[in-house]
Amino acid sequence: MSSLTEVAYASRRVIKFGGVGLIAFLFFWWGLTSAIKAYQKAHPAYVAPTTYFGVLPKIVFPDKSFTKKTFTVQMPNDNLPTFSDQANVYVIYRSKSVLGALAENTKTAVLLGFNGDPSEVSTGVYQFDDKVTNKSLVMNVLENSFKLSYPYLSDQLLQNPDAMPSKEGAIALAKNFLTQGNLLSDDLDNGTQKVSYWKINYSGLLAVNSQSEADITRIDFFRKNLDNNLSIVSDEVGKASVSVLVSGSSVVAKKIVEVNYKHIDIDTSATSKSTYPIISTKEAVANLQSGNYWPANDTTANNVIVRNIYLAYFEPVDLTQFLEPIYVFEGDGGFVAYVRAITDKYAK
Repeated sequence: MSSLTEVAYASRRVIKFGGVGLIAFLFFWWGLTSAIKAYQKAHPAYVAPTTYFGVLPKIVFPDKSFTKKTFTVQMPNDNLPTFSDQANVYVIYRSKSVLGALAENTKTAVLLGFNGDPSEVSTGVYQFDDKVTNKSLVMNVLENSFKLSYPYLSDQLLQNPDAMPSKEGAIALAKNFLTQGNLLSDDLDNGTQKVSYWKINYSGLLAVNSQSEADITRIDFFRKNLDNNLSIVSDEVGKASVSVLVSGSSVVAKKIVEVNYKHIDIDTSATSKSTYPIISTKEAVANLQSGNYWPANDTTANNVIVRNIYLAYFEPVDLTQFLEPIYVFEGDGGFVAYVRAITDKYAK
C-alpha cells in the first residue's frame, strides 16, 4: 500500500502536468479556431448573384459618333486587373408625378431665393426668374436636376476682382449655398470637392492655373464612393454632376453665379440593391477592341494604348430606375471609354 507521502506526490504531479496540458490544449484550440476563422474570411463561401430586378434596361449614353480604334493594353506586369464576378445594382427612386415633383422642387426654388411662379418650358421642365438679382432657375422636376444661372459673362464688374476667395472659402460658399436649398446630401458632403480656376473672356470661360489669374472658381462635388468602394462617373470626364461657380464679387447676390445640379437619389439599403453577374476584364477588353464601347473622352489618334482599367458606376442621363456598373478604360491622349459590365443574360 502506498504511503500518504507517495499519494500526495502523485497527486501534485497529476495536477501540475494536467494544468499544463489543459493550458496547452486551450492554446491549441484558440489557434485552431483563429486559423479556421482567418481561412473563412479569406475564402468566404460563394454566394450566387441574387438578380432580384430581373433583366435590366440598357444603359443610355449620350449620342456621340466615333471612329473605331486599335487598342493595345499595357498593364503592370502585363496582367489584367481582376474583379469579382458580380457587382451591386442599386435602385434609383424618382417621382412618377409631374405635379408632385413640381411641388417639391418649388419648395427648393423658394429656399434658393426664387419666390415667383414658374413658367413651363416643356414637359417636366420649369423656369423660375428673379428680376431683382437677374438670376434664372431651370428645373427638370422628373430628373431632380436644375441649372441656376446669372449672366456673369457679360458682367464686367466680375472681371479682375480685388480678392478671390481661397480654395477653402470657395468650397465653404458652395456648400453653404447647397445647404440653403437642402441639397447637400451626405454623399456629396463626404465626397471629394475638386477646385479649378477660370478666367472670363470674350469666348466664355478659359481655364487658368492659379487663383491669382482667375475671375471664377469652379467646385465639382464628386459623390462618396459606394459601399463596394466604386466611384460614380458622369458623362463628362473630370466633371461632377453637381458643380458650383463662385465669383470674387463683394456683392452677396453675385457670389454664386452658376449651379449645375443633377443628383439622383440612390438607395443603398440592403433591400434596394441586388448583385448581378458581370463580364470579366478580358471580355470587357474584347468589347472595347470590337468597338462596343462609349467614348467618354475621345482622341484623334487611331491607335490607343490603354494603361488603366477599373470598375465604376455610370450616373445615368435618362430616367432609368437603376444604377449599373461599367468598366472604365483610360488611355493615352486623355482617352476614356465606358463598357457595360452586366452580362448579356441580364442586360437588354
